Amino acid sequence: MNITRFSTLVAIVILAAMARFIPHPFNFTPIAAIALFGGAYFTNRWQAIAVPMGAMLLSDTILEITTGWGFHSGMYIVYAAFALVSVVGMVLLKNVNPARVISASLISSLIFFLITNFAFLYPESAIADQSLGTYPHNLSGIIASYTAGLPFLKNQILGDLFFSGVLFGGFALLQKRFEALKMA
Repeated sequence: MNITRFSTLVAIVILAAMARFIPHPFNFTPIAAIALFGGAYFTNRWQAIAVPMGAMLLSDTILEITTGWGFHSGMYIVYAAFALVSVVGMVLLKNVNPARVISASLISSLIFFLITNFAFLYPESAIADQSLGTYPHNLSGIIASYTAGLPFLKNQILGDLFFSGVLFGGFALLQKRFEALKMA
């Protein structure tokens, strides 16, 4: 990958991560879109995961410093889901087109929702904030956890679709304008 393309991709990912600082509804964030974008466009698999993870960690650090809401005991689950979304980008977006981006965005929303809400079933090992709810360790607890998360899923899907459109659409426009950003 040429340095211009790589630097541009890194800058886009970091800028997108900084969008987390703009006031927004819960879960209407660029997180999954960043992971998908990284998975789709970084040719090195480690970079495809590490660059979005680094941007996420940077924004979490800034959020922690400025608001106290950046770090939490469930971060490893969030980051694991985030890494899995990068893999979805690597697999489903080898050939980027609008239909694939929309499909990958929806799949990513569901993956993130299923993984992170299942984690709420076990708050003592995943998320220590008891105000978020604890659920019995059985099927009814799992259903209750997912039901409680449904309002957040709507915003997550809308945010993932919006930010995926911005990232993938914006980079497509940049590639048309600047030859150096196209793959060799």
